[in-house]
Amino acid sequence: MNKALFLPFLLVMSSVISLGQASKGYISLEEDSIYYETAGSGNTIVFIHDGLLHGDVWNDQFPFFSQEFRVIRYDRRGYGRSSPATGSYTHLEDLKVLFERLHIDSAILVACSSGGALAIDFTLECPEKVDALVLVGAVVGGFSYSSHMRTRGGHVPESFENDQEENLYYATDDPYLIYEQNTEAKKTAVDLLSAFPQRIQRRPNFVRPDIPPSQRLHEIEVPTLILVGEFDIPDVHAVSGALSNGIPDSRRIIIPESGHLIPMEQAALFNQTLLDFIRASLSSLMNP
Repeated sequence: MNKALFLPFLLVMSSVISLGQASKGYISLEEDSIYYETAGSGNTIVFIHDGLLHGDVWNDQFPFFSQEFRVIRYDRRGYGRSSPATGSYTHLEDLKVLFERLHIDSAILVACSSGGALAIDFTLECPEKVDALVLVGAVVGGFSYSSHMRTRGGHVPESFENDQEENLYYATDDPYLIYEQNTEAKKTAVDLLSAFPQRIQRRPNFVRPDIPPSQRLHEIEVPTLILVGEFDIPDVHAVSGALSNGIPDSRRIIIPESGHLIPMEQAALFNQTLLDFIRASLSSLMNP
């Protein structure tokens, strides 16, 4: 990746709208823009959403953790309030720009699903900027997926009429994204998708490293928490085991009565588990 191509990103100021103690704004990326929100003060937590929804998936976490920390969430390019992608880009470079423009020296990354793969990539490339890592139903570059994963156990239709129909399938009928008994979470997912129905309109220009991230997990030296829902798809459980085995200072916890979107499905348990981990991790950083 030619980093010089991304230098113009770093030169463009964010537009910021104050919201009391919170603020929201856009980071300009040539013809595109990334929407973000930030609140609170103290050690920084950056929340990275999954590949279906957008930053509002963290609605139960954002105000809770802003009471004790500086919290930041954003919509990845092509999601939510961020613009559709018009040019070549990578989510990794976009995350670097977010750190630069919001003056984040280092942060705890809390990332879900494909956002977890992004967080792993960022941690491997910029280890000095990551204080701790929380991977929620995460995937990682270098692992292939089973036919069961691709077909959702034979449940996914062969085709959809449009992206919104596909989105709503995952929110309502998919057996793994949200555990069937978590009906309120399903309603919330439908509401979030209905508010911002677009998804990625142009695939990012992924950089294929010589050594896949799955083979570099031993290089991650920060405290790492791996969370997986009891009823998530078997591939994600397998990846969570590989992450646990590969990352030296890591702990894996299975969250009961949850599918893939744990922060929405079991918010109270997720928040307490995350809070305990963050406090312990920060304590270990101050008292090595």
